[in-house]
Amino acid sequence: MKRLFLLSYGIILITFFIAMIAMDQFELFSTDEIEEISFGNDISATAGLLTKIAELKGQAQAEHSFKKFTEKMHLTLDTYETTSSEISAVIRSHLLERNFFIEDAEENIAYFTFGDKQKIYRIASDMSSPFMQQISDKEWLTLIEICTALAIITFIVLFFLARRLRRLEKTYIAFADGDFTARASTKMFHNVGKLNQTFNIMADRISQLISSNRNLTNAVAHEFRTPIFRIQCNLDMLDDSKVRPDQMPHLEGIQSDLNELNSMVEELLHFSKLERLDTSLALEPTDIGNLLEKQLNHLQFETEAKLTLDVRDNCIAPVSVRALQRALGNVIRNGYKYANSEVRISLQASPEELHITIENDGPNIPVKDRVTIFDPFVRLDRSRDRQSGGHGLGLAITKQIIKQHKGRIYISDSNMGGACFNIKLPL
Repeated sequence: MKRLFLLSYGIILITFFIAMIAMDQFELFSTDEIEEISFGNDISATAGLLTKIAELKGQAQAEHSFKKFTEKMHLTLDTYETTSSEISAVIRSHLLERNFFIEDAEENIAYFTFGDKQKIYRIASDMSSPFMQQISDKEWLTLIEICTALAIITFIVLFFLARRLRRLEKTYIAFADGDFTARASTKMFHNVGKLNQTFNIMADRISQLISSNRNLTNAVAHEFRTPIFRIQCNLDMLDDSKVRPDQMPHLEGIQSDLNELNSMVEELLHFSKLERLDTSLALEPTDIGNLLEKQLNHLQFETEAKLTLDVRDNCIAPVSVRALQRALGNVIRNGYKYANSEVRISLQASPEELHITIENDGPNIPVKDRVTIFDPFVRLDRSRDRQSGGHGLGLAITKQIIKQHKGRIYISDSNMGGACFNIKLPL
């Protein structure tokens, strides 16, 4: 948001200065024509007055009066003979037509004659005079004041707009992080157009869809328990009765499928529980290195792959032991199912967080799948579903547990060649 504020502020100021330069270069909204007419009227009146003075008191007196006039008006006065080569033919033709020629109305530069018309007089603003210097300084000061006022007004407007956007951004982030009760304020001084109301409408619809989906998933998982229990009872009764030997493989297959279905229901119910907003974990200070060591000793019996632990720092972190063990167990089991020979677990700590990496020497996970792999029921290799017994919920459960610890989990490349799961938990 800060970057957006500075970018918008800079663009507005740059656009303003470009517009000012463009208007000056292309003379948009220019008053030069009006200034030239006004200046021409002044010159014509002055020339007429000086001619009257020349008729009454002579040309010399008229020139003397004109000199004093130019001094008072902070103008420079140059006198040329009518045959002077410094006077162009264009200027001479204008002087013959109307006794004056305006070269630049803005700088007060003009040529004219009066009286006996034996000389040509050129006047221009005396930019070296203290008065004109003061006017020039005030013009620059006025321009600076206008730019400063624009900058302050723009800053104030963007500041209050940024505050509204920042407040709305926090609501967006809270909603994206799973707080589906988050809504944007619709107060007068909090609204950003109709964006707040539109967001709330969208959030209501999404919340209803997610709530319906969760309720359906939870209800289906619960309802599955009853038929599973009945099938299990029937299998137990069949097991006690006389069953032909050729029927036993079929019964064992049913039992295996039933166990898998029961496991999936248990994971589904656990996942639904973790997704509930009112679910909180009881955290207690725990030696993470010791916890990992005990868990690896237990998991080593499940696989032939070598499980190694590298504890670089001793750290005590507030965690839910059972929940974290389940999360780590899911990732480690996922690692040795794909590992060729080794799974390496490393633990290190910084002043703010602890970092657990779980990597293996098996195949890597494509970059495009490194986010979706944590979604429920997502499995990258469907051909191994039956053999691995996976239901696509293990990593989704892990993500929810890490999220409830205010941590994060992501996948990167491993030096061992396979995938590297990174878990970061706040200390």
